[in-house]
Amino acid sequence: MHILIAEDEPSLRENLQWLLEMEGYTVVAAHDGMQALEFACLAPPDLVLTDVMMPHLDGYGLVKALRETTATSTVPIIMLTAKADRRDVRTGMNLGADDYLTKPYRREELLDAVHARLARKASLDATARRLQDEALEAQQRDALTALPGRELFGQRLKMVLTPVPGAPTRSVGLVCLGLDGFSKINDSLGAAVGDKVLVEVAARLSEHLRTEAHPMGYDCVARLGSDQFAVCLGDSPDLTRLEGACTGLQQLLAQPYRIDGHTLFLTASAGASLFPQQASDAHALLLNAETALHHAKPAGPGTVRVFDAEMNQQVARRLQVHNALHSALDLNELQLYYQPQVSIATGEVVGFEALLRWQQPTLGWVSPAEFIPIAEESGFITRIGAWAMRTAATQAAQWHAQGHQKFRMAVNLSVRQFVGNNLPELVSKVLAETGLPPDMLELEVTESLALHSVASTLATLHACKALGVKLAMDDFGTGYSSLAYLKRYPLDALKIDQAFVRNITQDAGDAAITRAIVAMSHSFGISVIAEGVETVEQLDFLRTLGCEEFQGYLFSRPVPAHDAEKCFAGFTPPNAPFPSTR
Repeated sequence: MHILIAEDEPSLRENLQWLLEMEGYTVVAAHDGMQALEFACLAPPDLVLTDVMMPHLDGYGLVKALRETTATSTVPIIMLTAKADRRDVRTGMNLGADDYLTKPYRREELLDAVHARLARKASLDATARRLQDEALEAQQRDALTALPGRELFGQRLKMVLTPVPGAPTRSVGLVCLGLDGFSKINDSLGAAVGDKVLVEVAARLSEHLRTEAHPMGYDCVARLGSDQFAVCLGDSPDLTRLEGACTGLQQLLAQPYRIDGHTLFLTASAGASLFPQQASDAHALLLNAETALHHAKPAGPGTVRVFDAEMNQQVARRLQVHNALHSALDLNELQLYYQPQVSIATGEVVGFEALLRWQQPTLGWVSPAEFIPIAEESGFITRIGAWAMRTAATQAAQWHAQGHQKFRMAVNLSVRQFVGNNLPELVSKVLAETGLPPDMLELEVTESLALHSVASTLATLHACKALGVKLAMDDFGTGYSSLAYLKRYPLDALKIDQAFVRNITQDAGDAAITRAIVAMSHSFGISVIAEGVETVEQLDFLRTLGCEEFQGYLFSRPVPAHDAEKCFAGFTPPNAPFPSTR
């Protein structure tokens, strides 16, 4: 423990230093308050002992200065004085001193005071660390179910797999469960019912581990995202036992759900992997189980797949993409394509969405659906997102300088860009560097991103909005939120996901949902953009609803900048539903 002494009397200072060093403390001694303050700022001590009467800066001034300095604001301070006047004691305490000893003091009296203050400091520090850890863990838990999220679950899984010295290697199974057709519950009964189903699923899995006395416990159940859960089982000696555990979990989730007067039946697909037989660490184990789940889903509801060697091809491909992605920016392999956004009323191009494309020399064209999730998982999406925003804004600024005024440039945001609250700073820098008017830049957030750490996300969005940019919610309807969330976010536009638009003229459910989204958005003063419009019939239906804008193959695919620029000259693609002379 590091103790700082401030004492102008040399003999007292030396004796005090010798006494504390004999007790095992590290001691730094200053001959006045000014020197003590300098020492404290350079290396904050664990405790300060200060005389009251000193030249240059007395003990009262030192206490005040230490309390006003962030690094030393909570350091315990004991004042030492030959004066025993209560007013002096009160003055020191009011300034922030923790204790007061009157000279001459006994050795035991001094050491008791030092020990007591250091013990209290250690207790307060431990409490602060615990509260900080609890707050951090709370942030890493799913807000809806209170289960660990992906990051926290990964940390717990790593702890589970850490070998115990002298003990045999534990065989650990990991099961990933995906609810089959869960989106239909949200679509037909609303997100509130869907949320309650997810909470019930979490409760069943957690209770199962408790009642079955699994050594892993509650924290080895996680919600990985949307309708996907993970369960860690520490008693899986072989693949047969693990597959049986998958079946048991599926039967547990297949029991009826009675929610808000509805009786619902769900099935779950399952993917599983075994440590150490199939994976050498926590990351590989989770990746294997998720890969197995991805193989199970296409085979039909309720399918179980245990990871096998054939699935390694997919893992190898994922690793290959992951490795190549890290150099894609430096090698100028990433490109931005631009898809026009069109006014339904006038047929004019009113904006563009900037979309990532990647052509890799070895892999060829890599789909965004493949490489963006990998970039998200690795964290590299933050750098890619910043590059995409700067590149798109630069392109928009060039078009603006050419005299094109009535359009906006939309760029997509990743949840990773909201970590650390650096997004407003990035947006501000991009606008300053490119000279693009703020209202010509639109930031698109996904529905699931909007529900991630709601308080901090809202604060970040409001900070971006204050810069003058526009905000849009992308892929609306594909997650598990409700329209009620719209009033909480400072949105200018909402994008109806193409999953609804695709069957809007054939499926009464999709038509009803789209009609409700448009009406509710307009009631909040939010305009609506429909994605994935491919037929004139879809466009006509959207027109009857009062939907303002659309984008999709009916007008244009995403194209390079030089092709997108032709839209400003009145060019209309051959298959567009508007005359080229509009």
